[in-house]
Formats: sequence, C-alpha cells, structure tokens
Amino acid sequence: MILGAIFLAFANSPASAHTVLVSSTPQKDSVISSLPATISITFAEDLVVIGNSNSISVLDPAGEEVSVGEISVSGATLSKELTPSDKTGIFSVEYRAVAADGHVINGDFAFTVEAMAVTTSETEVGPISSEPIKSENKISIYLILSATAIIGGLLVLVFIWKRQSK
Repeated sequence: MILGAIFLAFANSPASAHTVLVSSTPQKDSVISSLPATISITFAEDLVVIGNSNSISVLDPAGEEVSVGEISVSGATLSKELTPSDKTGIFSVEYRAVAADGHVINGDFAFTVEAMAVTTSETEVGPISSEPIKSENKISIYLILSATAIIGGLLVLVFIWKRQSK
C-alpha cells in the first residue's frame, strides 16, 4: 500500500521535459528576399521575464549586429526589432530564453537573405491584322453537305427495304 502511494505521487508529478523551439520568423534555414522588420522565436511553453535573462542577437554576414531595441516577451514568443539592411548572405541568430519552469534555453540558427532575380523576357508580337483569316482547306462546305445527304438517303432506303422484307 505504501509502495502504491509512492508510485501515485511520482506518476502525477509534472513531466521534467524542457521547452523547445517551435518556430521562428524568419524560419531556420529559410531563404528570404529581404530582412524583415522584426524577428520572433516561439517556444513550446510560456516564457518568463527575469531581468535581462531573455535575449536575441542577429548578426549579418559581416558579423555586425542588426537586432536593436528591447526584447519583447509575449507568452511563448520572444521578439526583437531588426535594423533595415540591404545586405545579402547568411544571417546568424543566437537566442537565450527562460521557460516558465525556470530552465534556460540557449540556441542558434541561421537564415539566408538572397536578392531575388528579376527576369524579363521579350515576346515578339507580330502586326495585328483586321482581315479575316482565309482557310487553306480545299473541301467545300457544299461537298460535305452533299455527301451527308447522299449517305443519309442511302441509310433511310436500307432501313425501309429491311422493314418491307420482314
């Protein structure tokens, strides 16, 4: 009985799993056309604010910081503004967050800003004519109508002949 009570006490305790990164904007390993105005990182559990314990750092390909301002914590999401930049290449992100269970989550990922190639193709347009297009077909409509009448007439005659022979 005592063993059963001990088992139930441990069975009902919360899981000791730590929170994990669920998503980010921009996404990990994504290729985007321009740097967004903010970066946001969402975890599986709510986060807590304890001083400056939460952080996001975004570095451009030259290693210069492009994240600015204060970090924002809303539920399970960390956010921070980014300085507008026309640089392209691999941007690296480092983050640190404190989950509601008190555990610290550190991690990093990268995304690529790549200028999208704009291609234009020229389509050659011929002169526009208002004349009707003449058919190259040599079969006359009259020939088609005549053939249809003859074949139809023959079928009617065959049908009548078959009925009279019964």
